[in-house]
Amino acid sequence: MSKSSQRQFLVRVGDIPGYFVTKSGGGISADVTKAYDGGDPSPDLIAAPPNVENVTVSRNFDPLRDGPILRSLRRQVGVFESTITVTATDRDYIAVDDPVVYSPALLVGVTEPDADAGSGDQAMYSLEFAVSEVN
Repeated sequence: MSKSSQRQFLVRVGDIPGYFVTKSGGGISADVTKAYDGGDPSPDLIAAPPNVENVTVSRNFDPLRDGPILRSLRRQVGVFESTITVTATDRDYIAVDDPVVYSPALLVGVTEPDADAGSGDQAMYSLEFAVSEVN
């Protein structure tokens, strides 16, 4: 079986048209307390509920496609809820597994594209979401 590269994932945010080029975050962890009984060298492990870290997606800024989207989302930080879907693909972008779905995903941050009159770098923007569940 061949290995995957990072480019072999399709990342969507709800009904926002197009794919996002990066996705970071979404790891799941639980805090643990070690409780020792007197005389017992091995602790009991008491776990807190699992916590999903925020997910950030970003993509190249297309003013015709993304200008209206960002105008709307700026006013909806802390309100807009969506679903983030990440699909692993083969090198021809054909799905090879069920997608990972982060839902509900609450928009908690919008990062606008940087501007620099002396740069030819691509303009990117990011959306950060707080996530409560991964399916």
